[in-house]
Amino acid sequence: MQTLAGTAATSVLPGAARSDDLPKLTDVPKLTWATFTPGFVPAFMECTLAKGFDRKNGVALAPPIPYSSLTTYYGDFVAGGFDMCFGSWDTFAVRAFAGVPVKYLCGINPGNLLNIVTTSDSIRSVEDLRGKTLAAPTSSGTFRLMKSLVRSFYGIDLEKETSIQTVDHPLGGVTLVLADRADAAMTWEPSVAIGMSKNPKLRVLLNMGEAYEKHEGTVMPFLGLAIRQDALDKHPGIAERLYRTFADAAAAMEADPQGAYAAAEKETRLPASTLVKATQSGRLRYRFESMADPKSRQAIIRSSEILVAEKDLPKPVDASFFVG
Repeated sequence: MQTLAGTAATSVLPGAARSDDLPKLTDVPKLTWATFTPGFVPAFMECTLAKGFDRKNGVALAPPIPYSSLTTYYGDFVAGGFDMCFGSWDTFAVRAFAGVPVKYLCGINPGNLLNIVTTSDSIRSVEDLRGKTLAAPTSSGTFRLMKSLVRSFYGIDLEKETSIQTVDHPLGGVTLVLADRADAAMTWEPSVAIGMSKNPKLRVLLNMGEAYEKHEGTVMPFLGLAIRQDALDKHPGIAERLYRTFADAAAAMEADPQGAYAAAEKETRLPASTLVKATQSGRLRYRFESMADPKSRQAIIRSSEILVAEKDLPKPVDASFFVG
């Protein structure tokens, strides 16, 4: 991990720091963050740093610390190992309810990323999952979120009506399906695109974002960035700078995914073509949502109400969960 972090530091910061029209790194607030590999998140972070969106907007983001275990990734954030964390809003909500001093800053990716995939000819609908083995990253908020929405929309309790096989990475479930050791997998991009490149028979049984839009009539919030309260206290006004930074980065990723993923192959550990395919499928999208926007807040609150109704959250989130 230290080697990877060092590589990121030498590959990103020196080149970025040569831009004379950007603030010096010593003149702006500094924040730490982490990334999850393999996947598209490192490309988003690399784009932010390489194009200088952070320094343009008055903040210096350190090279992200790379993780490959969700459990360790979230655990270190909770312990204060870094200032900002990329993940699903409900994962951060659960931590906030437990007393962890974190606030949800912004949304980046909608729920189209989330899928249930299979290669089985006998599984043609969500209802066919009953009695089957489902591989899922149960330590992530994604499992809580998806099982709650599936139960709400389709009346199927995945925990009770399928055999859950726990994996610690979204790609792990796809691997089990391809090895015929699980009937289906709950996962997210780019694991779907990776699996399809290995075996074209792999297909999407359920796209959660599409199902959400069908049932709720709106885009499903999913991935975004949370920030620790101590970082907000240390740097008053930092939220506005971060909103502008990540809005710029999301727009750049949408405008030129090919270029962004090609430039970050070392960081993503994936061929750019894989992530471009995920983009072209409509599953991998960037949609910046500031939590200073009441409409964006309400979208999260509504999702939390669904999870409360399904008894997967103790209460809905409120204004205290969001960065102002």
